[in-house]
Amino acid sequence: MAWISDGKGCRIQFATYDEIDDAMLQYWPEDDDKDLTTTIVKRGWAFVDGGKAHHTMHLHNLESKLLKKDTLYMYQVGSVKGSATLWSDVYKFHTPSSGDTFEFVATGDMGTSNAVSMPNLLRVANQHRYDFIAFAGDQAYDMADFNGTKGDEYMNFVQDIYATIPVMAAPGNHENTYNFSHYKNRFSINPYAESGFDDPTMYSLDYKSLHLVSFSSEVFFDEGSPEQIQTALQWLDQDLAKANANRHIRPWIMVFAHRPLYCSPSESEDCTDKADIMRNGLKETDFGGLEALFLKHRVDIYICGHRHNYERTYPLAHNKRMATSYYQPPSFFQLIVGNAGNFQGTDSFENASVPIADWSALRYEGYGFSTIKVSPTKLQISHHQSLPKDGALGRMVDRVIVRKPRYTNGRRLRCSSNAAASTNYAFDNEEDETTAAYSSGRSSISCSMHHHRHQIIP
Repeated sequence: MAWISDGKGCRIQFATYDEIDDAMLQYWPEDDDKDLTTTIVKRGWAFVDGGKAHHTMHLHNLESKLLKKDTLYMYQVGSVKGSATLWSDVYKFHTPSSGDTFEFVATGDMGTSNAVSMPNLLRVANQHRYDFIAFAGDQAYDMADFNGTKGDEYMNFVQDIYATIPVMAAPGNHENTYNFSHYKNRFSINPYAESGFDDPTMYSLDYKSLHLVSFSSEVFFDEGSPEQIQTALQWLDQDLAKANANRHIRPWIMVFAHRPLYCSPSESEDCTDKADIMRNGLKETDFGGLEALFLKHRVDIYICGHRHNYERTYPLAHNKRMATSYYQPPSFFQLIVGNAGNFQGTDSFENASVPIADWSALRYEGYGFSTIKVSPTKLQISHHQSLPKDGALGRMVDRVIVRKPRYTNGRRLRCSSNAAASTNYAFDNEEDETTAAYSSGRSSISCSMHHHRHQIIP
């Protein structure tokens, strides 16, 4: 399941081994089973794995009509062949609330073996508290293995999660086989066409006060050509420019992809040469990398995986720490959330010979997942431990709150005296929130601020 922008509708995919005549989607509000909506599409397409066995499955994409807000829906999909219809189990999902605050889950790097966070992800999906999962690449390890049957195994493994909460995915290096064919087919419900990109590896999503961008980091490496890099960066530049112009509607811009721009320890190839390519681009091209675009368009957070641990940076740019406060930060900061669990285990930070850079705010090498609560003026980021013994929920590893003033009429309050108050400014009236007083015409603006410093819970 995946969202269409703002959760106005959703797309659902299911697979069959045999060709069918029609695919059906039925959905209804939990408290009103008479309000039944049915969508029917003709048979999908045959996806043939690139391995020697030419393993084939038939994929079917269905799209809902306009959904009611703040509603818990029941649904099932059906396959029609001849006069027989075979229905799936009934699943539930919830639509966005009418308020301006929501929460989502950020995670990455999970396979079928040692999937430590799997029980917690299933638990949060069934809570119907979180609106989607942003999955920063590397699923199944690898979908193309065993002539593509590993992809089937993984999708069955995560079905109760992926059928309950929309999953907004990004591709990782473990999806690259056969030109990302498994990813492009199995995640073809990503809203890439609406985002102006040619395939499901890149897209963006508007959701309340957030603009979320999914980017393929793999375009910089063996899987991408100079032409593909240029196309990807041009698309990202245009997408972020449009998002930046709409800050008064969606003040937060987040980008997620698989590989990190910064990571520890600094002697790792992922954290040196490859991170430099991500930030600055390939030396043999003049297209540049991601960091210049993030700074140009004032991206707030970059979320990634690849390193199998959790690391939060301070606001940073050009390999330098720009601030230690998360109040109106001067640059983006990064979260590595690649510790959902896989057969490779976690990555250690220990190396006594290499100092940790001062931009690294917190490091955790256990298993876990992150949640992010979004409102127009505040982000609350939490990282939760998954216990390796049984996947139970452990302690809260990290919590940080990011704040900035509310945008109104395309402008934002800055706390300086004798400023022109020719437009309306507003702040959330929350505990510890910045407060402001102003009058019409040209006057001074007085600001009373409580700078909320980040909190780390050991």
